[in-house]
Parts: sequence; structure tokens; C-alpha cells
Amino acid sequence: MAAEEIPIDEMELAMQLGTRGLVRTVADRGCRRLDDNHSALIETLATILNATDAPSIDLHIEEALAELNGPRFFLVQHTLCDLIPLLNVELDILLSFAARLLDAGGNDLAAGAPSAAFGEWTKKDPIRSLSVYEAARTGDKLALRQLFTVLRMNTDAEQALMFARSDEREAKLAAISALGAMELGERYGEVFDTLLQAASSEDQDTALRSLEAGYRAAAQRKETAPAAFDEQLGRVLETRSPLAIHLAADLLWLHRGGLAENAINLCLDAVAYVEPDNTGTISHIDHATYQLVGAGCVEPVVRLLGELIDRSKGRITLDAFQATYHALQNAGSDVLGGAVVYWLLNGGTHTRKCVASEVCGVGNDDLPFSIPTSSLPPDPSDQLFLCRKAVGWFFIDPLAAVVIPLAVLRDGSPDIANDVLDLIYDPLLLSYGGALKNYLERYVTDGGRNGAGLAELLARKTAFQNAMKGIERLVELHPSETQREAERVQWHEQMERGMERGRRKSILEDLFTKQYILYGKSSLTPIYTGDGTTSLTETEMKSFSISSELPLLDIVDPVGLDHMLIHFKLEPREQR
Repeated sequence: MAAEEIPIDEMELAMQLGTRGLVRTVADRGCRRLDDNHSALIETLATILNATDAPSIDLHIEEALAELNGPRFFLVQHTLCDLIPLLNVELDILLSFAARLLDAGGNDLAAGAPSAAFGEWTKKDPIRSLSVYEAARTGDKLALRQLFTVLRMNTDAEQALMFARSDEREAKLAAISALGAMELGERYGEVFDTLLQAASSEDQDTALRSLEAGYRAAAQRKETAPAAFDEQLGRVLETRSPLAIHLAADLLWLHRGGLAENAINLCLDAVAYVEPDNTGTISHIDHATYQLVGAGCVEPVVRLLGELIDRSKGRITLDAFQATYHALQNAGSDVLGGAVVYWLLNGGTHTRKCVASEVCGVGNDDLPFSIPTSSLPPDPSDQLFLCRKAVGWFFIDPLAAVVIPLAVLRDGSPDIANDVLDLIYDPLLLSYGGALKNYLERYVTDGGRNGAGLAELLARKTAFQNAMKGIERLVELHPSETQREAERVQWHEQMERGMERGRRKSILEDLFTKQYILYGKSSLTPIYTGDGTTSLTETEMKSFSISSELPLLDIVDPVGLDHMLIHFKLEPREQR
């Protein structure tokens, strides 16, 4: 709700500016942009500060900024940024003022607002931008800091080209970036010639900045950059330096519209070499691959993720690419299934482990993915190899483990059907009943291919279960009371540790009050209203649960099961 408008006493405000300084005065007023008197305050401040006898805008600024922390600083900054374009002060004073605000803002996303406000200030009078250019040519650090913004906001391609062709490095880099960000109009060709020449520089920063500007400008015009840029891009990316890899990630994410197919492939090849410690670059790669999946470029993304995981020896995982993984899920179960097939067939141990951690879950009642016929390898030995990998890595989730074997039974080679049926029975059906058995029964009832073979497996499973009845009554197989108590203590401690870890990671821990209710079926929460009254809200408690099935073979023959699964996981693919 907007605050009630309060008349502004200009004389009182002028006295406050003269004693407290501009920053403290704005902070004291606590004015927000949505307040009714915000515009009036800005106009009154501008009138006072533009007078000949006005106090300096940087009066007590260091102490005032030190007093502002967190959100309060940015509330004050918003007001100051609205004020800056209205001021008529000397260039050096305003440059210094903007620089102090930028330094105080740090790395926050809103920290660049003072530069934008300064750019708006220069647009009010052409002499102002020319003064900034002149100061930048003399090496003024504060002017160089604002050069990019001033060139971009004034769309001054002429001055930007002059700076880009100069020898002053900092001004050159700022101008190159500005050329990529501004509307070039008829000077597009001339600018691209200049950027291409700079892209061939042996100075890495100049080359990287020029390539980024060129592809950005091309993307803004909704066309691909000239092929000569791709040649320079390939030269720079061959260095595999962290900055070059970061450029490749940014081009894929932010300026893909300016990349031809060859340039996209160059960038995909480069980002595969990112170091695991460069989390910022990895985040940008995730943004880029998310967009590529949305654009239908699934296969190169799937290959890239496998390369990243295996090349980093598991230090990079799918946890760092959650946006991309969700994009694969949202693209359809066949798309995710095709990715799983590729990773199991061509990936290394680290990739397969990551895939298993994403695909498998406790208590799943639905298939996590489906397998299109086109995803299966044509060779029967590869199909059987794929089934063994699926069973080995996904064994903990039987519905995930059975998807690929069923796809091979349905669409694969009939020569290996018996081998696949054996895999489904041992170890899957021997270990699990429940959801897996129910799903296979539905598959047979619906007339799925090789249903007769699966029906025989289900009959064998039923006979096996009948033969196992009564074993639980053999006292010799029962654990002792000491063993039972030790297991209970160990389980209790494990649950306590798990609950504590869950609480530490929960975003709800700091939002809600924690209550322990020993008896009862509901809780009462007092609600305090603005008029001083209190009401009670009753919350009925509901039960929720999750079920999981312990594999029988892990009890009957744990050593044999472990040996089988390890063999399935680690056996190599036949070389041809």
C-alpha cells in the first residue's frame, strides 16, 4: 500500500542536505518508489542540489554508505538513481559519486543501476558524453569505468569505433563491448570488420571480447555471424583456457542466435573441458544446454553431459545440470529414455552412477522413462549388454531396471529373448514382488510382445514364493535378541542423523515454528490480527507414508547378488 503523501518542506530539506548529506537525507526519509511523494521528493532534491549554493552531493558519503547494509542500501540507491539524471553538477563529481555507489553495491544484480543512471544523465546533453570521452582518452579511471555504458546508451557507434581502433587497452575493451550491445544500423558491416580484426589479436582479452561482441550483434539482428568469425572462434577455443571456455558457454546461452552450426559445435567441444571448480561457468553451461534441449538439440547435449561427467571423474555430476535434466524429462519420457540408453551404452562408470542416482527412487509406482525403438542399438550383443547395465545400475528401483529389458523384448532381436527373460527373472523377479510383479502382470494381460515368456516367469515366481513359505518359522534362521537390539540401535541412530541432515537442508526450517505433538490429531495456531484480536486456526494432522521393498536376494544370497551386480556394472562392451 502506498504511504500517505506528506508535504515536503524545501527549506527543512535544504538544511538537512547541508548537515547530513544527500545519502543520509534520503536514508532518513525512507522514501520508496511506490510512495505517493517519491516524485515530489526527487524534484525537490534536484531543485536544491542544482542551485549555485547547493551542498555537494558527496557530503559525508563514506560514512553514510558505511551505515547502510543490505536491502536498506538498495532502497536508498533506487532513489539516488532516479535523482542522478536530473542533476546539473560537474562531471568529475558525478563520476566519483557513481563510483562510490557501484563499490558499495558489490556483486549484487542491482549494483549496476548507478551506471545506467549516469548514462541517462549523459543523454540529457551531448556535451556530457563528449566530456566523458575526452576524460577517457586522457586515462581517467572513473571515466573509463563508465565508458561502456555511455557509448551504449548514447548509441554512439562513431566514438565506439574510434576507441575500438585505439591502443588504449581499457578503452578499447569497453568500446568493443559497447559495439556488440548497441543498435548498429547501416554501420553493421563497418563494425564487423573492426571486430573481426580485433578478434585476430594475440591479446586474449581483446580477442574474446571481440568475438562475444560480434556474435551478440549478429544475434540482435537475428542472423548468424560471418564464417570468418567462426575461424577466429576456433583458434581461441583451441587454447582451452578458462576464459575461452566461459566465452563458449556464454555464446551458447546468451547469443546462440548468432551462431552457425559450426560455431555451436565448436562451443560444445570447448565447454566439455570445463574444470569442476569453475562452478560459475558450469552454471552457464546448464543454462545453455537447457535451451538447446528446448530447441530440439537433444543428442549433442546428451553427449556433452556424458563427456563432462567422465572427464571430470565424477566431480561434475547431474546435480549441476538440474535445469537440463528437467528439460529432458519435460521433453517426454521417450527423450529421457533415449538419453538413458546412450549414457548406459557409451558412458563410463561415473556417468552411469550419476544416471542411476537420478533415475532410481524409493517407492516409485510408475516407470521413470520409456524407450523408443530408434534408441535401441541394432546389434543383439549391444542390446543384451544394455539390459545387463540397466539391471546392474538400476537394481535398487525394479521398475526403472525393467524398462530397458522389456523394450528389448518388445523391439529388439528375438535371438536374445531368452537371455533377457533370464535377466528379468534373476535377479529382478527373484528379488522383488510388489510393484514389479504387478506391472509385469499388466504387461502380459495387455498382450505385450513375449507375453508368454513373461507369464512363465510369473508362474515360476509364484512357485518360488510358495516354496519359501514356512521358512520364517525355522528358529535356526532367526537372529538372536542381542543382534536384534544392535540392529534397532543402529537403525535409530541412522534415522536421527538423517533427520538432522534433512532439517539443516530444509528451506522450511527458518520459515515455520517446529512443534512436537505427543498426543492428539490436530494443532491450534494463534493468528494475531492488526486490530489487536487473536483467532485460533486448527490444523488437522494427516498421515503420509512411503513404501519400499527390500530385495529378497539381498537376504537369501547377499554375496552372490553383490557379485552379480558388480559384474553387470563393470563388464566392458565388446570391441568390434
